[in-house]
Amino acid sequence: MTETQTSAQGGPATIELRDSRRLTGPNILMPGAGAVVEISLSDADSDRAEQAWRVRVAEILSAVGWASAVPAVRRFPGGLSLGFGAPIDALYAATEVNEWAWSAASCDLAGVEPGAPGSNVEATADATVRLRAEIENESNSELIRLRDAAREHGVTFLSDDDHASVGLGKGSRTWPVRQLPDPDRIGWDTIHDIPVALVTGTNGKTTTVRLLAAMAKAAGLTPGNTSTDGIYVDGTLLDAGDWSGPGGARAVLRDPRVELAVLETARGGMARRGVVLPRASVAIVTNVAEDHLGEFGVHDVDGLAAVKLVVGRAIPRSGRIVLNADDPVLVRNAESATEAGLLAAPFAWFGIDPNGPFLSPRVAAGAEVTTLRDGAFVHLFGEG
Repeated sequence: MTETQTSAQGGPATIELRDSRRLTGPNILMPGAGAVVEISLSDADSDRAEQAWRVRVAEILSAVGWASAVPAVRRFPGGLSLGFGAPIDALYAATEVNEWAWSAASCDLAGVEPGAPGSNVEATADATVRLRAEIENESNSELIRLRDAAREHGVTFLSDDDHASVGLGKGSRTWPVRQLPDPDRIGWDTIHDIPVALVTGTNGKTTTVRLLAAMAKAAGLTPGNTSTDGIYVDGTLLDAGDWSGPGGARAVLRDPRVELAVLETARGGMARRGVVLPRASVAIVTNVAEDHLGEFGVHDVDGLAAVKLVVGRAIPRSGRIVLNADDPVLVRNAESATEAGLLAAPFAWFGIDPNGPFLSPRVAAGAEVTTLRDGAFVHLFGEG
């Protein structure tokens, strides 16, 4: 939708809905699933556009029975991301709810009431009836029951349009989303998670994935790994192509042979859908450089670093976030994210020069560091 309106500075302004999508996992906007619209507009119009959307989204969320949903806003140069958390069994309907909220907000910005002649936007009452029906049609109470049971048993739950699973890899079970078992009849003692490493960055992701998978295999484990090359289990290619998104990750995480998963986690998949699972063992960010700027509200390397660091939100305090200490943009954004409470796990750093400007103070502070000394790899932890 494109609306030409009067800008905050008095001249004509174009405010455009650029994208509307589901978020199925942790993402830069919120900690879990939901819906988001991305709006293109002048920075001068951001305040009034955000406020108009907040009023309308609160109205429609209350009307459809989602009053507890929490709105989330992210500003970027030339635009806004506007979203809210939503049930995993009604994410398509959630996008419809958000699109109505934005359309109604656009009417308000133009001085037109939704439902009025010429508005092309349903009145609140009409939208409520339609959206409630869409939510009811999409909802799957058995899916929610299975998710809640997985949480109670401390194992990972994954779902998509076709399948739902509990546990990971060797400890997983998978069913069609419309043929789910009674959670009380599942043998939960046989279901468990496996170690999972998430690997992202601008360069070196696939190489790092291959190395870690080879190390796991050498240690006697059956690794499953995904990358832009394909899906592999125990070193055997199952499907060639770019499988660095959520679909490839779920394929490995549901394979009953896999004892350890190493997943290349591409920026595009995280920006479009979020991180594939809510909890992993370790996240690795190799580096950040100018790449794919201008997509999903990312216009500079700091914004790109923030997106890539979303993998760290899936790592608990018992895990590790492994970072390149020779990358100043990554260092700065990682430390800012920790200060903001977005990252809970401790950092483990790597870099070539232990005496370099970014690694040296961390070595001196006794941080966990992997580096080079006298031509050999060394791992320092609590050492100067």
